[in-house]
Order: sequence, then structure tokens, then C-alpha cells
Amino acid sequence: MLGDGCPPTQTPSGRARLIPENGHVTERGTHSRSRLLGQDPLDRVTSSPVLTHHAESHDPPVTDSDGIVISLTFHGAAQTVTGSKYLVQAGARKLLIDCGIFQGKKELRERNWSKPAFDPAAIEWIVLTHAHTDHTAYLPRLYKLGFRGRIFCSAPTQRLAEILLLDAAHLQEEDARFLNKKKATRHKPALPLFDSDEVEAVLRLFHTVEFGVETRLSPSFAFRLRPVGHILGAGSILLSVTDGDDTRTIYFSGDVGRYDMPLLPDPQPPLACDYLVLESTYGDRRHEPVDPFEELAVLCKRTAESGGVLLIPAFAVGRAQQLVYCLRVLMEQKRVPALPIHVDSPMAIDATRIFCDFPDLHRVAARDLEDPDCALFGDNVRYIRSRDESIELNDMPGPRIIISASGMLTGGRILHHLIHQGGDPRNIIALAGFQAEGTRGRDLHDGKRALRFHGYEHEIRAEVVDLGGFSGHADYAELMKWLEGIADAPRMTFITHGEPGPAQAMAERVSAERRFSAHAPHLGETVEL
Repeated sequence: MLGDGCPPTQTPSGRARLIPENGHVTERGTHSRSRLLGQDPLDRVTSSPVLTHHAESHDPPVTDSDGIVISLTFHGAAQTVTGSKYLVQAGARKLLIDCGIFQGKKELRERNWSKPAFDPAAIEWIVLTHAHTDHTAYLPRLYKLGFRGRIFCSAPTQRLAEILLLDAAHLQEEDARFLNKKKATRHKPALPLFDSDEVEAVLRLFHTVEFGVETRLSPSFAFRLRPVGHILGAGSILLSVTDGDDTRTIYFSGDVGRYDMPLLPDPQPPLACDYLVLESTYGDRRHEPVDPFEELAVLCKRTAESGGVLLIPAFAVGRAQQLVYCLRVLMEQKRVPALPIHVDSPMAIDATRIFCDFPDLHRVAARDLEDPDCALFGDNVRYIRSRDESIELNDMPGPRIIISASGMLTGGRILHHLIHQGGDPRNIIALAGFQAEGTRGRDLHDGKRALRFHGYEHEIRAEVVDLGGFSGHADYAELMKWLEGIADAPRMTFITHGEPGPAQAMAERVSAERRFSAHAPHLGETVEL
């Protein structure tokens, strides 16, 4: 943090200056703006841009005499994968890209309870890249703290966000009631981060937009969505910020999907921009070059032979539908035995219906399935909604397949299945997506075989495997392929949505291979554009 955290501005000589609380101007450093923007080829990867500060007040940026100051602040998904929130400010007007919760480690989760370093009531607009909770689930909390602006997203994102947020509120309310009843909390009383009433209220602020159509919010702000794969309705955002005759563009990648994936289309390449905000979930690694159909077929055959259970923790939105689609293709093509498939997630049922309502946004080919209009249902697919039906699965003999949420084993019905199926060495637990630090899924991925939840230690004797072919995030090679859509280097590329190692690795790769100036910002860091 520079000085006492006051916002920097630019002196006529090109020096950065801070405006302290007493109003006196002090100069700091002699670095020019061109060096901040990486125009010096020897300064391609920056450890910290010169004109940055950590946002600690609700005061607007100081304006230059010749125009407004445009700034970008990283209030989430910086040096971490979750909590996506990017605040763009043009003068006194404020817009937020994404509004997600932090997940994973306790110190990150506790940030969800802290007041944001900006005034929620001052946010006029929020634009969402997609529906996942690490991009949307802080919305009800923001509403509770005073936000009353407008929220923009694609139509599928609006539909999916509704079921995700209502489900999250229900789970938190149930957890709070349980903890208070058992007096198993140091809080008096335990409270949900947000409740169903706050979800219903914030949902009334949603407005849907079409992909590729520019939406002008004000003389200062306009944006357009561009499909990016990942999940149904996901998009990257090209944001235009105008000051008089000067327009600056910021391209937010969102979560970039993968190429040649089952069910979902390839991500469309990015557009030319002045600044790029690029995700880096897998910024330091490659996915195994495996065919997801073949990968899943091997596990199905082994499960049929052992008579066990193939247990797949999966995100209810996106991953569950991909898995069902692939399993149906494999079974209809007689590549695997026709095993019973149980999708034990009420939210996955609702999400699957939404998938079927938007056939133009996914690729289910008639040559693959007999009923392509809604290929995510079938005679051997049973969707489980009630708790009693879920409990019945515990006593059913194998071989069978159970798909249940949550995908990182942070909660939900998957934990009950883990209790009943995790101790049997005939069974297979297949991790089908990214596992964040601090989650039980990450523990299993890293080799831990004793997990504590529901008050007890549970030994895992089932085989644990990774379904790497089903990851929804592009790896570094796929991100570099995606970046081929940008011919001219942005002034600066900000590497976000990754843990410190992957983020820095991606910054170095973008710098070395594309000669883009790159920087991995820290939480709370502000950059003047």
C-alpha cells in the first residue's frame, strides 16, 4: 500500500502523487505512466503497478483538471480463485463486474462477513459474467448492505442465478437453525449470510441482455457480452468507459471454458481492448490430453465389474448436465453397460430444465442421441428431489452411478453419500472439476484419506480418481489459444481468479509468449487507467 492508502493522481511532471487526509500534496516516485502501462519492453511483468493503492475509504477518486479519473479495483478473485468483484469507477459513477462470495480457506470465507471497502449504495450497476456462486452469491448480502442498482446478465444466467441463490439461502438458514438448536456455535445466535427474502428482493433487480448487443448504461458506461463456454449462459464482458471524446475499453474474461467439450460450445475469442482482466485458475498447469467420454467409460466398466458405486461429486449447474449427457451417449452407443444413473440434487433438476430451455446455447447433436431436444433426461436417469429418496440410495446395491452436489465436497447430500460409500474399496470417487484450497475435495485430491465432517472422522477407502477431462476451466495452453483473438497487446493485462502460483505463472507466460505487460493484483488493489 502506498503511504496511508489515499488515492494517487498524476502531477504534470509525470510523478505519482498521493492526496493525504490533510489535503497537502506529496510526491512519491518518479515513474511515468508509460512504465505503469508496460510500454517499456524490459518491464513486461510488473510486481506492482506504480499508481496503485488499497481501497480503504468510500471517497471517489480525485479528478484531473482535464477529465475524470477511471479506476479499477480488485475486491475479489485476486491471488485467489473465488470472490470475484471488480469495481470500475469513472468519476463518481461506479459499476461492479461480478459479485461473488469467497470460498475455501476460513480466512477467505470470513471476508464474506466483513463490510466491503466500497459503499454498496453507491453502486449503480452490476454486470455478471455467469451464475456460479463465486461470481453471484454476494448479491443478496450487498442488497442487505444498501445496494439498489440494476443487475445485468444473459437470460440463462438470470435463471440459473435464481436457483443457485435461493438454494444457498435455504442451506444457510437450515444450518443456522441446526447450530442454534444444538447450541453448537459461538455466535448468539448463528445467522445466515443472507436469507431467502433478501434473495427474492435482489432478484427483482435483474435485467437480461442478449449476447453481442451493446447495452449503454450511461454516457460513461456501455458493455456487451460475448459467449465464453464454461457453463450455460456464461460470457466475457467488453466494457467501454467514455470520458468526452476518449473511450477506454476493459475486457473481462470471466471464466474461460475449454475447447471441444461435451455439451458446451467453444469460447469465442476476445475482442481488442485497452486493458484485459484474465482468469488464471489453471495458469500453471495443463489438463491431461484425455477424451472425456473414454475417461468416463473406463470408470463405468470398472464399476460394472466390481458391482460397486461410482460416486461423482459435481456442481449442480454445468458439470452434472455434462456428466449425464456423456453417460447417455456412452450407453446409447453400447460403449458401456446401461447402469442406473442417480442425480441426487434438487438444484441439478432445475438447472437441467433450464438447459433444455436454451437449446441454441449448447450442442446436443441429433447424431448422438435419439431425443436431442432434451437429451439430459432418459429412462435410466433418475433425478432425486426428496430427502427420503436420497436416503434410499444408501441401501441400493451396485453397480450404479450417483452424481451429487457439492462439487468440492463443501456440503450438501454428497457428504451423506460419502459416509455410506466412501468406506467401501469397491467404490470409486471421481472428482470432476477444480478443487479449491481448504475444501474436502482438495484434501482428497491431495491424497488425504480421513475427512472430518458432521462431527466425526470418516475414513475413505474407496479409490479416488480425477476426471481431468471434465474441468470447466481452460488450462494455460487453452488460455493462450483464446488470447490469439487479440492482435495488439493491451496496455496492461491483469491476471486474476487464480491462486498466487498459477496467477504469477500465467503473468509470466503471457509476458514471454505474447509480449503483453502483465500484473497479478492483490486484494483491494486499485489501478488508475
